Amino acid sequence: MKGRLQNFLDSGTSFEGKISFTGSVRIDGHFRGSAMADGTLIVGETGTIDAKLEVRSLIVRGSVVGEVTAKESVEVGPQGRLDGVVRTPRLRIDDGARLTARIEMGDPVRSEPSALPRL
Repeated sequence: MKGRLQNFLDSGTSFEGKISFTGSVRIDGHFRGSAMADGTLIVGETGTIDAKLEVRSLIVRGSVVGEVTAKESVEVGPQGRLDGVVRTPRLRIDDGARLTARIEMGDPVRSEPSALPRL
């Protein structure tokens, strides 16, 4: 993890709404809503998220359900669970992780059919 942990939502805590941040944030409680960040979101072992996430990097040790767009990477740890849609250029899935998602990797810009070369 790059940088220092700046914020923390402890287990037993829940938050519903929109958050935005830079740096690194760790959630061990429950979050529902949406998050936009030029930083790293860490979902701890007891963390549960039901949200639309647009982050630089995502590290999942708990549970995430929703739509994830990560500019750099997504990592799902051994106890992690990720369900939904994942868009990222890099994806790491550890042994024991559970992933039930549509994965979109690479350049998000797709060529229009008319722009394809003729054979």
